[in-house]
Amino acid sequence: GMQGKLRNVFSLTEILRLGRYKFVRRLLLAKLGIMFPSALFMSMFAQFCVTEFRFEPKRTGRLLSYVPLVRMIGQGLLVNPLVKLFSETLMIRASCFVIALSMLFIGYATTELELYLVLLPLNLSGAVAIVVISGLLTQAVPEADTGGVLGLDHAVLSFAYIIGPLVSGWIYELYGFVILGYLGALIATFTGVCCCVLDIGDETPCIVQMKRQYRKITRCCRCCRCC
Repeated sequence: GMQGKLRNVFSLTEILRLGRYKFVRRLLLAKLGIMFPSALFMSMFAQFCVTEFRFEPKRTGRLLSYVPLVRMIGQGLLVNPLVKLFSETLMIRASCFVIALSMLFIGYATTELELYLVLLPLNLSGAVAIVVISGLLTQAVPEADTGGVLGLDHAVLSFAYIIGPLVSGWIYELYGFVILGYLGALIATFTGVCCCVLDIGDETPCIVQMKRQYRKITRCCRCCRCC
């Protein structure tokens, strides 16, 4: 009955069982690596706006409303066209490096316009990656486990937004906002490299695919020289 369902929800054994499915653990870790920089950044962003830019409450509120607006547009309008053009795994990998670049530049924004411009790729790429990873997770498990793996998916997102503010508050107080950007960029870059080295749903790691393409190109060049 209901008690049995609750036990399954909070069962460590059930979580470990879902983690044994191919790609599930890697996709969940990829989502954590993608969302943790955003959690670091957004938890101190209002403080940053007030301290560094002397924003009044109205301007801060407008800027903070812009973030979910961009995410809503990314998830509602961009995901479907992008999936038709590119593979899901390519979009995840690209999102990691876009987030890393955005996090590098965010601490050096000097005007309100620059903040809006830097927030655009940061939140669009994160929003797209969230949806794509959720879709790959549902494909990685049997239909009966879809609910369980989506629960884990959202739990990872919540975990990022629990740990992020704790870490960012301490770092911001000691080192300032720019260091938060460096840390977020480092985490996103590491996640992107891992996603390139490991297969996260496409069977063949990105690095292996690049090596194969390189070999094909070199063979073609040799053939051309021989001719």
